[in-house]
Order: sequence, then C-alpha cells, then structure tokens
Amino acid sequence: MDNLTQLKGSAEFKNRMLSQDDIWQIAQSKRLLGISFVNCPIQDDDILEICKLTKLVNVTLENTKITDLALKYLATLPNLSYLFITNANISGQGFEHFISHKKLNCIWACQTKLQDNTLQILAQIPKLSMLRIDGTRVTFDGLMTIASNPRIEIVANDLFNKQQIEQFEQKQRDLAKKNKSANPQDIDDAKKSLLLFFNAMTKWEQNAVKVGFTKDLSLKCTLLFREHCIDKSRTGYRPDNLFYSHGPNYTYLTHSIIDGEQVTKNKIYLFTKDHIDFQYRFILIKKDGQWKIDEVQSLDGGWKKVGL
Repeated sequence: MDNLTQLKGSAEFKNRMLSQDDIWQIAQSKRLLGISFVNCPIQDDDILEICKLTKLVNVTLENTKITDLALKYLATLPNLSYLFITNANISGQGFEHFISHKKLNCIWACQTKLQDNTLQILAQIPKLSMLRIDGTRVTFDGLMTIASNPRIEIVANDLFNKQQIEQFEQKQRDLAKKNKSANPQDIDDAKKSLLLFFNAMTKWEQNAVKVGFTKDLSLKCTLLFREHCIDKSRTGYRPDNLFYSHGPNYTYLTHSIIDGEQVTKNKIYLFTKDHIDFQYRFILIKKDGQWKIDEVQSLDGGWKKVGL
C-alpha cells in the first residue's frame, strides 16, 4: 500500500484484507480524524495499533472481527466522539471503559450481542446523546430502565415500534420533571398561546416566500414577536436577524405539542415534536395575565437554546 503515511482528514477501507504491515502504515497517518473499515476482517490487535491515531474523532467498524476488547482500546482515544459499530461479536461489556470518557457523543451498536445489562453500561457514558441499537438483544423492559437518563435519544428501528419509543421518551420527561403537579388550566392556556404563535409564524413565512425580504416583512415579524413573545433582545435570531423557512413544512407547521410541565406558577415548559421527530422545549412565561414565549430549546445531549 502506497502513501498511507500521507493520509489526512478521513480514510475508508472497504472489502480489503489488511496485513499487519498495512495496519502499521495506517497507524503512521497521524493527521487522520476519521477512519472506516467496512467488510475488513480486522481484529482487536489491529484496533490497538489504530488507536495510536490519537486525533481520531470518528471510527466506523462494519462487519469486522472485533470483540469487546477493542472497546477497551478505543476508549483510549481522547477525541473520539462518534463510534459506529455494525455486525460485531461484542456484548457491550467493553463500553465500561467509556464511563469516564469526556467526548463520546454518538454510538451505533447494531447487529451486536448488546442486551439489557450492557445497555445499563452505555447509559452511564457522560456525553452520550445518540444511541442506535438495531438488531440487538435489548428488550423494551430493558430500554425503560435507562429512562432516568434524559439525554439519550434511541434509534432502534427493528426492535421497538413508534408507540414504544414515545412511551420511553415520555418516561424520560416524567422522571426529569422537578415539579410533578400542574394547573390544567394554565397548561391549556399556554398551549393555546403557543399554537397561536405557530399559526402566525406560518402565515408570516408563507407571505415571506411570496414577497421576499422587505421592510414591511421585517416590521410584521417584529410586531408578531411583540404580540406573542417576551420582549427581549434576540441577537442572531428572529426578529433581530430576519430569516424564513420555506414550505411545505415551514418552521412550525408540523410541530405537535406532546407534553407540558409547570415549573412554577408563572413558568411552563411545552414539549413538541416536528415531522422528523426532533424534540423541542418551549419556555412560556405568564406576564400581565398572558402566557408569552420566552425561548425554545432543542434536545441534543440535553436542552440547548435555539432561535425562535
């Protein structure tokens, strides 16, 4: 293999038999940030050598010969954020070596021997926010036992139906609620206010698509926010920085309210999902007898502020 020491950025090896010398040469490519082995029968010792590439951020291992021992080696990569494993003889026990890892954010453990007890280990990884577990031995009861971790989003297409995933997400929200009681009328009034905002924003965007950016469009957006939202600076977001989404979905047309939490007498969280199942949390404040929107957050390893 030629010029392997010159590899940088990312590299993919597919349908290859790699010798020990090949692996050694790959491990000299110190600039690599991503590496992928697909249908390559590499083993644990090969992973140990590859882990000399300490800058690696993402690693893909599809249809290889690795075991849980490889996970121990991979956990030594300080910058590893994305780990995609498919069709491997691993139980998941090796993920215990990631319990103190500071960056691992996304894991695929598909077509593996992962089961309920090893799922518990993954739930302890501090930065983990996305977990895909297609083709594993995890049961629905086992999944529900990790609902106390509010950060993890689960993808498991062949294991659980949509209703089961929604039940899991609801339990996550319920366990995360600090205030378990709520005034039903307040929740209902807050929902009506949020839906009015969604409707007004959709109509504004539909008009924006027709007329483009104009002074009148900007003024209407400002007035819309003044009516429905808490009055405060929103640097980088609407209405201070003008932008609009196009149809057919626009920004809020497909949002549905799935839950509510009354944090205090005058503060409510309303949770929504859009057409691609992204989750959002709208914060509403009661001011002068009216529920107004303060801000919105998206679920991404925790609730993170995004713009209205």
